[in-house]
Amino acid sequence: MPVIPRNENSTNVTDILPKEDMETSEPINMPPVKENTLSTIPRNENSTISTDINRVWHDPQSRSVCVHLKEDARCPHPALLGRLSGPALAILDWKEMEAKDTTAGTVLCGDYSKKWLDAGEYFVEIIVLYCEEFGVGAMERMSNETATRCVEDIRNNRITSKSENTIEISSPMEGSGNYRIGRWVRRKGVPLRPLFTRFQPKECINPPNRQAQKLCHTVTNRDRPRGGFWREYKSMDIYGLPEYEFQWGLNLTESGLITRLQQRLKDTSTYLPKICAVGDSHSRYMTRWSLSALNLTGMFQNVGSNWPDPNNIESKLEGMHCERLFVQVGQWPASFQTRGHPFSFGKYHDQVKQHVQNILKTLENNPNGMVYLPTLDQGPLMGRIDNCSDWRTPTMMDGYSFVNQMIEKELNTTRVKYVDINFIIYPLWDGHVDWQHLLDDARYRKTIYMTALMLGELDGLDLD
Repeated sequence: MPVIPRNENSTNVTDILPKEDMETSEPINMPPVKENTLSTIPRNENSTISTDINRVWHDPQSRSVCVHLKEDARCPHPALLGRLSGPALAILDWKEMEAKDTTAGTVLCGDYSKKWLDAGEYFVEIIVLYCEEFGVGAMERMSNETATRCVEDIRNNRITSKSENTIEISSPMEGSGNYRIGRWVRRKGVPLRPLFTRFQPKECINPPNRQAQKLCHTVTNRDRPRGGFWREYKSMDIYGLPEYEFQWGLNLTESGLITRLQQRLKDTSTYLPKICAVGDSHSRYMTRWSLSALNLTGMFQNVGSNWPDPNNIESKLEGMHCERLFVQVGQWPASFQTRGHPFSFGKYHDQVKQHVQNILKTLENNPNGMVYLPTLDQGPLMGRIDNCSDWRTPTMMDGYSFVNQMIEKELNTTRVKYVDINFIIYPLWDGHVDWQHLLDDARYRKTIYMTALMLGELDGLDLD
């Protein structure tokens, strides 16, 4: 599996900025709404695959945004990531379509038909992550090929233009599956404006001088306020992801759901299973910070496990009496901690499956024991990803999440459950200030949802 060539010798600090930003300094405004018909979406002529693309368009009938790549494209099967920002946020679900007789090359369509969206105008941004898609599309092969792929240049990976990229969704969409449980919606009073992907060029890991620091600030500090819990901020104080707040689709308010969980924790007369979070910082942050913020301290306990560790997990759980365990061990296998050897999907599959099987051994005498495999947390395109020394990209994390689903099906037991939390975490994937974790707002909602699910507090709740 070849590594994409990169220019690692550039020392010009202006290389920090995207080429498109260097060509214009005009303010960006949301363009007029287009008619509800098939419409072309302008391309960014400076993107790394601009010469590969014939056309980008919106098809309101199929509720998708499509990209047609030329027959002789350098990247005929790229890994794309698309986000709609407007009255709500949505991540596009990509699928390669069969080419028609009149269409040479490849057509990729990003679908939004399953998302919970209000009618209105939405800004479309599509970026290319890899020249060759190798994530979920490769899962059927369970390939053991190397996972050390380098991303396309993150400064120039946006294939859509910065302007004239608004589509109209003419009627509201109720969403389906988990996407009906909750969504991120624009706060009242906040003006409509586009949301661009936040990234960290490798030069910005340790900026060499003041000029570089200033340029880095323009591309890394998109959101205002940075990180934190945004609930108390007024619309005039915010920009970027804080413009959005979470809306539950349940017939119970968030405060009502939290109150239920608090009552379960305090009520010593009712059965409360012991919950254990197996993993490293992504589990520890939920245990230490999210539970504290939600007044749920003590609801579950962290069991340290940096890697899938089937040989030692039983001894780590000995004497802890865990009954509900959620396992998050996919970050280190894709990170710089592997020292240049991230886990292939095949290796991740084998290690995690055995990890889970050995956890199940500790639950043999507990009829109520359960193991949960949640969606992998997403993180922004950080400097280590740019210099190809870390591989925790959306493509890789999506692949690991798909493996978690495979493990659930292969083990074929009611004691193992995959939990899709993309409706909470994916729209805010590029937000955390440390470039490696979930934003607090996303992590709090994830903690609420996972806790309520494991305790059965979502049972019987209807959707609004």
